[in-house]
Amino acid sequence: MKALVFEAPHRALLDHRDVPEPAPGEALVRLAYNSVCGSDLSFYKGVWHGFTYPVVPGHEWSGTVEAVNGTVGAELVGSNVVGDLTCSCGTCQHCAAGTPTLCEDLQELGFTRDGACAEYMTIPVANLKPLPAGLPLRTACQVEPLAVALNAVDRLHVTPGEKVAITGAGGIGLLLAQAAQLRGATVTAIAEPVPERREAALAMGIPIAVSGDPGDLVELTRNSPETVPDVVLEASGYPLAAQEAFRAVRSGGRVGLVGYRIEEAAIMSTHEVVLKVLTVQSSMGPGTRFDEATNALASGAVDVDALLSHEFALDDYAKALDIALRRADGNTRSYFNLAL
Repeated sequence: MKALVFEAPHRALLDHRDVPEPAPGEALVRLAYNSVCGSDLSFYKGVWHGFTYPVVPGHEWSGTVEAVNGTVGAELVGSNVVGDLTCSCGTCQHCAAGTPTLCEDLQELGFTRDGACAEYMTIPVANLKPLPAGLPLRTACQVEPLAVALNAVDRLHVTPGEKVAITGAGGIGLLLAQAAQLRGATVTAIAEPVPERREAALAMGIPIAVSGDPGDLVELTRNSPETVPDVVLEASGYPLAAQEAFRAVRSGGRVGLVGYRIEEAAIMSTHEVVLKVLTVQSSMGPGTRFDEATNALASGAVDVDALLSHEFALDDYAKALDIALRRADGNTRSYFNLAL
């Protein structure tokens, strides 16, 4: 089979391997689609956390179960599925508390064990999430990132009638907008430096897209009081964008830190968090939102067709990575069609 491998920072190659054998309790999945996440790009550059070289990247995927090693999950053979990248121990204090992303022995598909940028992948059966009939596999590769967005808005307790602003209009930022709208909130503005991504946000119905330069979102809210948000969701991972969020949100409001970049650091002034009595809440991972994300995509409540902007065969991995890294050619989210 073909498999994209990250060997070292800035070193990727297309390898040819035997189809992997699932261990007891695991399934073999024939992969259909995998989208390129910003975390994959950071991992490629060697500025990430908890990763291993060499490894096959990819965790935003869809596919079909080919085989199961064991009786548990045997009924899934032939079913279309997605799955959670988190492979936790299940016994440590964090797993017992229902926070497996903090597991003391955490393994993650696409970072510490081979992921979905390949024709086949093995995964614990417990991680699989069956898909409803009729949900296209291309659409389904966005179940995991949509679940991440839904988990984030729920950790911020976004409620109907609230006004929400977003910093960062990449894949997660645009999904956060739709997740907030699902909760009945109004997305008043989004800040993003890449013009094509601002256009994508406007095409989704977000009324205002500012450049993302420092002060732009704050200036907007000062000049247009009706846009002052109750909640700002920070999706870019840049510290200065978090600073902008603190300044732009209303007094007594809430800021959600969703994106993060290991390589980015900046001197920040946090006095506004105290003086405005803000609530700052982080979020990581899909939590328990897989089923809702699947249903939202299947029903059409969330539309990701425009988000999936660039399709590539696995053979064209170098071009896919280049366009995603440069945010070029109107890229919002590149993805691999693994059948090509």
